[in-house]
Amino acid sequence: MNLTERDWKKITEIIRAYEGKIDKNFKIPLPEYEERYEKVWKELEERNIDMGFFFWYREMPGDGIYLTGYNPTIERASGVIAPGRRPLLLAGPESGVMAKEAGLGLETAFVNEFSIPDEYYEGVERGNLNEIISEYIGHSIKRIGFMTAADLIPGQFMDFLREGFGNVEVVDASDILEELRYEKSESEMKCMEQADMIACAAVRTMLAVAAPGMRESEIAAVGDFTVKTLGGNGFGFDTIVNSAERCRTVIGPAGNRIIREGEIVQVGCSPSFEGYKGVCRRAFVMGQRSDIQKQYFECMNEAYRRAEAAIYKVCEEGLATNLIDLAARDYFASQEIDGENMKQFHMYSTCHGTGLTECLEKMVITPTKEERYGENVGLMLDLGCYGHPNPQIAGGCVEDAYLKRGSRVYKCSDVPVDVQELVGKGM
Repeated sequence: MNLTERDWKKITEIIRAYEGKIDKNFKIPLPEYEERYEKVWKELEERNIDMGFFFWYREMPGDGIYLTGYNPTIERASGVIAPGRRPLLLAGPESGVMAKEAGLGLETAFVNEFSIPDEYYEGVERGNLNEIISEYIGHSIKRIGFMTAADLIPGQFMDFLREGFGNVEVVDASDILEELRYEKSESEMKCMEQADMIACAAVRTMLAVAAPGMRESEIAAVGDFTVKTLGGNGFGFDTIVNSAERCRTVIGPAGNRIIREGEIVQVGCSPSFEGYKGVCRRAFVMGQRSDIQKQYFECMNEAYRRAEAAIYKVCEEGLATNLIDLAARDYFASQEIDGENMKQFHMYSTCHGTGLTECLEKMVITPTKEERYGENVGLMLDLGCYGHPNPQIAGGCVEDAYLKRGSRVYKCSDVPVDVQELVGKGM
């Protein structure tokens, strides 16, 4: 272990500086969940749907957390909701008992289908999925709507919906939760903002201890420690620390590679607070930047600043979102480093939605998508530049979260775009 007493002092200073910005006791108020149920009921009634089915697991938790406040560990889960009835939670017994922690008082049934396969549980009764759902609905079912995207629901459960209740019609109702989850309440925004503050603290502590000879995993451990200390309760992605050619990966987790002087390094963290995700990602050089590294960071950081300026303009004037992506993409097209045009290394779209997942939310922008943003939404400006053949500049990223309230946009991060001066330093 390469951490020193001086490192721990820097870590402690940074954590203390952020503690006052985070209310660890905050939760989405119970009445807000009731409002969500009423909105779902209204949609189901208008579509003549007797039962809505939703499914989730740890990596794709959005629909389930939104309606139940619960996220399974290892096990998967599902739920059903009928007009006028609070959701019924269907879970495995190991993580399902945690549903009570959400404090929503939802009826929960343990079923074999969501238990760990072939596991035996002493004294635990697991019911028949069909019987439990039928009893919950209380009448014949004619129309079922699956409210989670079809590509996320395993085939066995899609077959169950089509065959388990006799002659029923099964329809795609995944847009209900997609749209409801897209527009954020003030409570949701507070959770996201707190997650973002935790992410900033985690990146600051990782930068503070970074030194040649450390392993990627050692630096990542400091970020994870910071997240848990400040009240984070999960991650949108595994904490990123990549170095040298490992920086060609966009979201590669930390490995056991030893970082050497002069290598490019990228770090990133996506804490979860009450299910809502934050983010902060940055890149730097371990030691002094070479001339080509200076060019690379000047190019990447300028592209980020142009995209950020476009975010404010697009949101304030209600313009098409592709202008954000084009602001960065067109700039990269005008730049060349080491004989390579930089546009080809702008690997993915510049901005994406966020909420109960880090990036798997509505909506991702593209160079051609002319949609407008919603009224109150979360977004992340994710400016990545990956794949240059010169290993000194193999890849890097600047990523921050923003909250759009009406036509106003608020940046959640307090970490500078260029973090080179923060390497090895505390507050």
